[in-house]
Amino acid sequence: MGQSARRGKHKKKHRIIKALCLLLTVVLTAAVVLGIRTVPKARRLREALTAPNCAITLQASLNMDKLTADQQKFLMILSEITGLERTEWNSVTLHGGYDGEAVRLAASGESGSPLTELYLTRDCQAIDIHAIYDRAYAHLTHENRLLDKMLPQWSLGDYISLQQLEHAFELELGQIPDIREKLEEIQGKLSLPMLCGAVLAADEWDRQEQKLVYRITDTDRRLELARQLAQRMGIPGDTDSWNLPEGMELYIAVYLGEPRVRTVVTGNLPGAEQIEDWSLELTWAAYTPESSSVSMIDQRMIDDLARLLRLLTTIF
Repeated sequence: MGQSARRGKHKKKHRIIKALCLLLTVVLTAAVVLGIRTVPKARRLREALTAPNCAITLQASLNMDKLTADQQKFLMILSEITGLERTEWNSVTLHGGYDGEAVRLAASGESGSPLTELYLTRDCQAIDIHAIYDRAYAHLTHENRLLDKMLPQWSLGDYISLQQLEHAFELELGQIPDIREKLEEIQGKLSLPMLCGAVLAADEWDRQEQKLVYRITDTDRRLELARQLAQRMGIPGDTDSWNLPEGMELYIAVYLGEPRVRTVVTGNLPGAEQIEDWSLELTWAAYTPESSSVSMIDQRMIDDLARLLRLLTTIF
C-alpha cells in the first residue's frame, strides 16, 4: 500500500513538472515570436527617432476671435502691407525641419503663398523680416509706382528676434512653442526595450498601411508605465514632463512601411483656444537645411526698422 502511494505521488509530481515545462515552452515560444515581430519594428523606430534631423509639417486652422488684440493687429498689418487677404490666416502651414541644432519652418497662408520663415533654437526665436519686406515692397510699388522711389532697399539683415519684432511693431505677440526642445526630449528618452514595449502597447497595427496607431489621453496608464520604466533604466531627463495636460487627447500614427519613418499627430489641445484644428507630421532623417546660420538684424537698427514699419502702415 505504501509503495503504491509513493508511486502515485511520483506520477503526480511528474505530471506537474511536465505541465510546468510545457508552460515554460509556450511562454518562451511566445516570447521568441513576439521578439521576432517586435524587435525589428522597435529597432527601426529607434534608428529613425534618434536621427539627427527630421522634416516637419505643421498645419493649423486659427480661431481669429480667440487671438489677442495684439495678435489680430499684427496679422492685420501683415495683410495690409503685403496685400494678402485676411482669410489667408484662417489656415497656416509651417514646413521645414530640424537639423539637430535649429528648427527652420517656412510659413505660408491658406492659399499656399509663402510669407516668411521661422528660425528657432534654444536661445533664439527669430522670423525672416527681410522676406516680409520684399513681399510688402513688391505689393506697394505695384499699387503705386511712385513708391518705388520712396521706399528704401532693404539693408538691415534678414532675421529679427521675437522680442525685437514686438518692439518694432509695439505689440505683445506671445511665445512660439519650443519645438526643438520637444524633439530633443523625445530623442533623450528612447531605448530598444522601451520601444519594444511601445510597439506591443499600440492600440492597432494596420498591416495594410504598415502603421502603428495610438490613441492616448492624459490619463493613459501607458504614460505612467513608460515613466516608471524610464526611471528604472536611468534614462536622463525629467520624466515628469511625460504627463500630458489635463484634457489632452492625441491620435498618433507611425508609418513603418515607407522609405522614411513618418509620424502623424492630431488631437485636442486644451488651453490653445486660438487653434481650431491642427496636425503635425514628422518624417525622420528626411531634412537637410540650405544653410546652417542666419543673418540677424543688429539691435542698433531696430529703431530704424520701427520707423520703416510706421512708414509702411501710414501709407494705408
